[in-house]
Amino acid sequence: MMLALENLRTQLLSTSEPTLFSQARFADVVVRAISEFAPSRYQRWSVDSLVGVQTLLSYGRRSISLCPFGLYAHPSRGRDLSMTVRDVVSQLKTLSTVSFEWNVRFDHDALANELLTIGITSTRTLTHVLTINDDYEATFAAYNSTARNLVRRAKREGLLVRTSRSSQDVNVYYDIYLRVASAKGTYRFIHPRKLFHGLLELRNDVAFIVAEYEGRVIAGGWFFRDGDGMLYWHAAMNAELSKYSPMYGIVDHAIRMAHDEGRKSVNFGGSSGIRSLEEFKNKWGAEPTLCWRFQWHNPFWKSMRKVKASFRYAYAR
Repeated sequence: MMLALENLRTQLLSTSEPTLFSQARFADVVVRAISEFAPSRYQRWSVDSLVGVQTLLSYGRRSISLCPFGLYAHPSRGRDLSMTVRDVVSQLKTLSTVSFEWNVRFDHDALANELLTIGITSTRTLTHVLTINDDYEATFAAYNSTARNLVRRAKREGLLVRTSRSSQDVNVYYDIYLRVASAKGTYRFIHPRKLFHGLLELRNDVAFIVAEYEGRVIAGGWFFRDGDGMLYWHAAMNAELSKYSPMYGIVDHAIRMAHDEGRKSVNFGGSSGIRSLEEFKNKWGAEPTLCWRFQWHNPFWKSMRKVKASFRYAYAR
């Protein structure tokens, strides 16, 4: 058993680049899914060491996200980082590129410093990170008392928490997600169903964890194996059955998985200033941690927009 677990750790970690989200397999899933909204508008953009998503605009222009959904990009291993970053940026800063965005993970300081040296405009963004080691019991003991009690309660209530590779479970999850989005009415963007089915194909990269009560899936969460860490990306829960604490069972299950796989951290993501989300993440011992967001806007197209606006103003008068 111990040998099998060690082999799993080696397999998962040895195949991980610094971040999953700069890999073609991830970008292709995203492009296939979002192209449903506007066929031919979204394409994979790539250089030798980095893959992103480009949005095609009018007059042959484009905007490029080196990672969709605000996730993190990092060039593949194997080349000098400074030379690689300069090469990537030179291929981004073309006349046809209106803008690009490059998000850098909290522990990729060297990459951030290279982009700062080049002079790309940056802002700091907030995430919440739980640092872990091989001792799950010590991590569990560091949860606050509410989280520990609700994890135990979920087990007492007979909640079954498991990983899933079932398309049927994905459909049930997606229907829950749509109900949550409709009830809140604040979501700026609804991910397409096809995206979640596509993510399910990334077997070594994605963990889809569901909570089941009396044979019925009532909540789910999506976790990405991102380099040597795990990232908590998306979740939805049947609010009518929240008394069974399904999300506490799901998050605890993911943290245990991260321990078993020898990962160093669980990244809970940002909270967009939502106090209840921040409190939820704090319960697990996740600490506020800063990442970087680098953005570049082509000065030529910026000036053209100003000229166009001035003509509109003059014509309106």
